[in-house]
Amino acid sequence: MTTPTALYLDHAATAPLAPGVFEAMQHALVETEANPASSHAPGRVAAAQIDAAARSLAALIGAAPESIVWTSGATESINLALKGVAEFAGGAPHIVSVVTEHRATLDVLTWLEKHGARVTRLGVDGDGRLDLDALAAAIADDTALVSVMHVNNETGVIQDIAAIGALCAARGVALHVDAAQSLGRLAIDVEAMNIALLSMSAHKIGGPKGIGALYVRRRPRVGLAAQIQGGGQQGGYRSGTLATHQIAGFGAAAVHVSATREVEQTRLHDLRERLWARAARLEGVIRNGLPQTTAAAFLSVSVQAVHGDALLLGLTEGAPALAVSSGAACSAAKGQSSYVLRAMGRSPREAGASIRFSLGADTDAAVIDAAAERFVAEVTRLRALAAAA
Repeated sequence: MTTPTALYLDHAATAPLAPGVFEAMQHALVETEANPASSHAPGRVAAAQIDAAARSLAALIGAAPESIVWTSGATESINLALKGVAEFAGGAPHIVSVVTEHRATLDVLTWLEKHGARVTRLGVDGDGRLDLDALAAAIADDTALVSVMHVNNETGVIQDIAAIGALCAARGVALHVDAAQSLGRLAIDVEAMNIALLSMSAHKIGGPKGIGALYVRRRPRVGLAAQIQGGGQQGGYRSGTLATHQIAGFGAAAVHVSATREVEQTRLHDLRERLWARAARLEGVIRNGLPQTTAAAFLSVSVQAVHGDALLLGLTEGAPALAVSSGAACSAAKGQSSYVLRAMGRSPREAGASIRFSLGADTDAAVIDAAAERFVAEVTRLRALAAAA
């Protein structure tokens, strides 16, 4: 089956395989079919491949390799972090989070509330940022966990995790960070940032789908109850036979982004600003998030005087087609406009007529210029149709 041709600007949803990832996975599949938990020689070969991947991923976040717990992706990692802390704490634990978190976090928080937890959801300002004073006021004596997304999946807005971590450390509260969108894009040091738990996903950085990880701080140890019982693998945190080839692919992706991150993010920043300069020539195009506090790969815009569904359909089905997402990606199935943008003060109509461009390794100036031209033409066409109606 041939993949339809489109200008791919949806790297926040998933990134193409990074160089070396396919080869690492192929090598892991061919090298040994043994179970990495087996004590014989072939099993030790598989285990060594997993250990190498753990070292590569741990180096990317400033952690010890033994603190890495492999999961199926960031969603499972978030479930393990939030439910695991709440269950270990017992009673009716208090958790503090943010209204603009990914659904993977928000839905778990709702589930925890139904099972006795007390949850405080903090708002954000017009630029999508959490107020530290509000966080400090929300932390109580029974607060078991603070959970904050590092880079927002819709807007790319960056939360000040170092400051949040310092506040949590001073209050003796564990901090969980959703790093699905920041891993490989921003510098992360779990020790310096006082992060107790960090959720990660391979396919966001050019690794394979279906594999993720949770960093679990060892000193001081985080109280965490396992959510999958079975053979007791990974110190009992997450039972099940490990997928050696997927983990090897994650490790290879971590090596690649570690070597290229600084140069690549500077390049993407320049391309993003090039795209914005062209899109901003249209009146009524609003940028969501400040450029200096938004990850370089992201440009989220709300467009006035157009219908959101028509805009997204026109861009993704026109010629050339753009592989982009709506700012309401997490809410579209429920027929709602983006809760993230509404929390930032956008009207429901503006939140509904929003587009997320997310750039990556295969984005160049030619792609940016073609996408900008296509965006301007489509907005102009839709506005002309609306005016004639």
